[in-house]
Amino acid sequence: MNKQNIIQMVKKHHKIFNFLTNIYNCLSLKNRLNKKGVKVKIGVSKISGLKIVNRGKNNKIIINDFVRIKNTKIIIRGNNNTINISDFVVLYEGTFYMEDDNNEIFIGEHTSCLGKFEFATIEGTKILIGKNCLFSSLLHFRTGDSHSILNLDGERINPSQDIVIEDHVWVGTKVTCLKGVLVKKNSIVGATTTLCKIYDEENVAIGGVPGKIIKRGVNWDSKRI
Repeated sequence: MNKQNIIQMVKKHHKIFNFLTNIYNCLSLKNRLNKKGVKVKIGVSKISGLKIVNRGKNNKIIINDFVRIKNTKIIIRGNNNTINISDFVVLYEGTFYMEDDNNEIFIGEHTSCLGKFEFATIEGTKILIGKNCLFSSLLHFRTGDSHSILNLDGERINPSQDIVIEDHVWVGTKVTCLKGVLVKKNSIVGATTTLCKIYDEENVAIGGVPGKIIKRGVNWDSKRI
């Protein structure tokens, strides 16, 4: 039976497969899923080593179908936060941090994070990752600075900002992504780059510290053609 046939069979008998996989995920000694103040909804997915730490209320974690998660932590300190993992996402060795209220992390279909990574949101901000993205290891994405920077009048001048990575973006190893970043679709982020602004062109390669566009008119494929 090929992959497509399996997918169709699962969709046809979704309730049964969802029930069985939820029993497996909940009984696995590697998982810590049941936490007061957070609603965890898991579809037909294989979860191994997912640990949830929740210090708030009305938080939601949604893991859809055909997701693979291995050795990942979710730490929430605040209320009304949401993590939404779409179908066919792969997450290995990750950590999700949420502090304060009304934050959101969304990861689109068929996106893979294949090594150690940290996604951190604070102060009601978002990290939005598109479809068909490929993320390497040792990544740090943060929507805020954690501490305040003040002008000489004592006014804070460093508000937190969303991070948006559009569809089909390849992010190399040891990339740091700071607040307020936008990367357009079909782009490549080179290893060790520091993303720190809006990159408003599609089909570009971005590299350097700070990151800048170093090549235009490119695309990428995960296959070695």
